[in-house]
Amino acid sequence: MFSKILQKIPTNQWTNIVLIIATIGGFVADYFQFGYGWVAAIVVIGLVYAGYDEYKTIKFYDSKNLPIPIVINISNPASSMAALESIYKQIDIKDHRQNLEKYFNIIDDDLIFKYDADIFNEDRFIDFLKILKHDITQLGKRVKTNINYQIAYIGPIANAIAVGTVFGTDGLTIYQYNKSSDSYTIAIDIKDRNYKEKIAQYEVFDIDYIGTISNETQSVTVAIDASSHQVALNQLNEPIIHLKSMLGATMLDTKDFIQANREIYQTINKLQNGKRKIRLAYSMPTSIGFLLGMSIQVYWNIELTQYSQGKYKPVIRDISKINYFF
Repeated sequence: MFSKILQKIPTNQWTNIVLIIATIGGFVADYFQFGYGWVAAIVVIGLVYAGYDEYKTIKFYDSKNLPIPIVINISNPASSMAALESIYKQIDIKDHRQNLEKYFNIIDDDLIFKYDADIFNEDRFIDFLKILKHDITQLGKRVKTNINYQIAYIGPIANAIAVGTVFGTDGLTIYQYNKSSDSYTIAIDIKDRNYKEKIAQYEVFDIDYIGTISNETQSVTVAIDASSHQVALNQLNEPIIHLKSMLGATMLDTKDFIQANREIYQTINKLQNGKRKIRLAYSMPTSIGFLLGMSIQVYWNIELTQYSQGKYKPVIRDISKINYFF
């Protein structure tokens, strides 16, 4: 701790103030031939305070569940920097941006992850996911303390689910764009793994079974309707499990987002049967998709689709084929 304080004192704001006072005070003392002791005392007191200021800051950043803003933009023209600025404003820790650079050498470029290629280029997108996983891991090693990632995701829902598989963690906050305020606000604040707990009954979704599902059924489509644009069921292959929100087109409460994820996760979990393939089609907030990705990870044979040009096209054909280990 002491060595860290000594390293940071030269760049502390109070040190700069002391140097200015010492320079001006030195000229004044030379002119009057008096007051050198006062100038020296002020310098010493100022440097001691600078050291104390660094001690408080270092202690804060060493012991806290440190909020780290992350922006992930998948083939979207929206400003990633504006999203980052929005998160910093909501974190509301004095000089947090400057301190991340000062103490951990973390700059804005380390916090923005952009994918500009075709979302249906599966191999390239999976390579992006692997790089993202690697860079997030390295970011955690650089900080060397508990991290609470503050994540703004910008992009299609299918890719949100895939990106969510990168973050198998308890401490994480998901932001979602709020059109009325033109900013990113907190949609889900995750402090534990209750987002994938078992449920006794469905509270968010009605369930409708289209076609027959048996133990021999090799492929099932799960269609999730939780926003104003409904899933085009006539474009999907049967059998289909249709989850339709009972809460209307808009879910605003965090508890509804978490409960919705529990119900989707439990539905998918019950369908696991050997090598059975599960195809997902959805119309829902990206934050729920992100949370679903955190829940399912890359262990099951699940195909992620995106509606494009009148049909559901695969973004990732089987997430269980993704290997995050290098």
